[in-house]
Amino acid sequence: MAERISVFDFEGTLCLHGGSVIQVNERSGEPKELSIPCFRCGVCCTRYQVRLSLVEARQIADELGFDWDEWLDRYVDQRWPGTDSFLLRHCNGACVFLERIEARNVTRCLIQSFKPSACREWTPSLYRRDCQEGLAQCWGLTVNSLGQIEGSRQKLPEFYSFLESLVCSNNLGAKDTV
Repeated sequence: MAERISVFDFEGTLCLHGGSVIQVNERSGEPKELSIPCFRCGVCCTRYQVRLSLVEARQIADELGFDWDEWLDRYVDQRWPGTDSFLLRHCNGACVFLERIEARNVTRCLIQSFKPSACREWTPSLYRRDCQEGLAQCWGLTVNSLGQIEGSRQKLPEFYSFLESLVCSNNLGAKDTV
């Protein structure tokens, strides 16, 4: 019997089902793809460099309280030739704003409440190679061809409990998720 997992449809509705990322819409009978909440593995933040618009870059600099030139020197990849767009610098192999919380084996975005649009628009999915890699690295779990999470009897409940805690903390307004 498959474990139960909390996932969200694209409208943000919490759905409980057997771990598959496809669910049949009860009204229309059509398949409905579901997304999994970000489980804070940080793989996407290590693999990609985020491109910012000038407006986003200035907003982040203002939110952090930095002088514009100091912010550019500290957080922008100087190899990028742009003046209307910028790349966030990587430090220690990850986005400069990614903090690893070793004790919990998760990461945290230090600019979560004002992160760039590229990060806000990222949709975690069990079909994304990055998310599958994070599941394997952080939890020792895999995704089968049917989109179901597989792993040990110990790790699956731990992972689902962790996802539930993220859902609960997000519903309470917590801002420490990736």
